[in-house]
Amino acid sequence: MNRSTSLIRRHKTAMGAGLACVAALGTFATATGANAATAPAHTAHTHTAGAARTGNTPYVVNHYGEENADRGKAERSPKNLVLSEFTSAGDLNWKQWNAKKAVATGKITGNWCLETCLDKPLKGTLTLSDPKTVNGKKVFSSFTLKLAGGSGAYDSEDLQGKHPLATS
Repeated sequence: MNRSTSLIRRHKTAMGAGLACVAALGTFATATGANAATAPAHTAHTHTAGAARTGNTPYVVNHYGEENADRGKAERSPKNLVLSEFTSAGDLNWKQWNAKKAVATGKITGNWCLETCLDKPLKGTLTLSDPKTVNGKKVFSSFTLKLAGGSGAYDSEDLQGKHPLATS
């Protein structure tokens, strides 16, 4: 095999891997977009989740929906939340939201379970923590996710311990 053939083969392999990644992300984005189309326009709950809201109560930066994909939106008690590039939470029912942490139960999906949980999301508990001030606004900077019944067959980094959360 000559050098030119080897180089072409490597380029084709790299392009194939890139296209596979784009296809997987496109599938996830399409599903998320379809869910966004059925979600109410106002995604934040108006109840206080058992805590009085003050100027000291943190927000969460949410990249859910096309309008927030590139630039997140600071929200409190959102109905849907993008946790990472791999995982999203929907139908969130906030049990607690105070100056130190926020806790909700909801439906969890991720590109780590597209075959299984895209049509039937997994139930889980989400905890937001570690508030910090970013651009003059207090926001949660970490999340922990626990699936009902444990992570089971899912070997996903987002399901193991505490992880950083987008803050801008």
